[in-house]
Amino acid sequence: MDKIIAGIFKNFNIVMLAAGIVIGLWTGRPGRRAEQLFRWIVLLGAGVGGFYAGVMHIFFGPMVAAHIGWQPSPFQYEVGVANLAVGLLCVLAFRAGEAFRQAAVIGLACWLWGNAIGHIRQMVVAGNFAPGNAGVWFWTDVLAPLALIILLRLSKSGSRRPVK
Repeated sequence: MDKIIAGIFKNFNIVMLAAGIVIGLWTGRPGRRAEQLFRWIVLLGAGVGGFYAGVMHIFFGPMVAAHIGWQPSPFQYEVGVANLAVGLLCVLAFRAGEAFRQAAVIGLACWLWGNAIGHIRQMVVAGNFAPGNAGVWFWTDVLAPLALIILLRLSKSGSRRPVK
């Protein structure tokens, strides 16, 4: 049981992303599935995931740094606060209107894709393939914003079609 719990916390972002997908598919009505997927992924995968990453960087910096393959740094506090800010935007996007959702996704994409570029640089320049640098955290940095952009676009185009 300890290994399962530790595995969940080490891979919290992918667990929350998967939970968002499952709930979004389960609650989505035909014609509204893209919107429901967007809402649950932005809430759980990006919002709750952002809060988790923020708390971890702020309060458990040395452990997080080791997981990423870094040395602890005072900049982790700033990274944590940025995670909290983007996480808050994404939590608010769950119920917000289209313009706010677009702004939240733009902010999320800038933040996570910027992180992904940094992780790629670390892989290439420093050979850092630590789980927190090259594992599921990297892939969710790349794929979560892309999925949200696609779902936001699909839910916008879906809202123009009459529901049957």
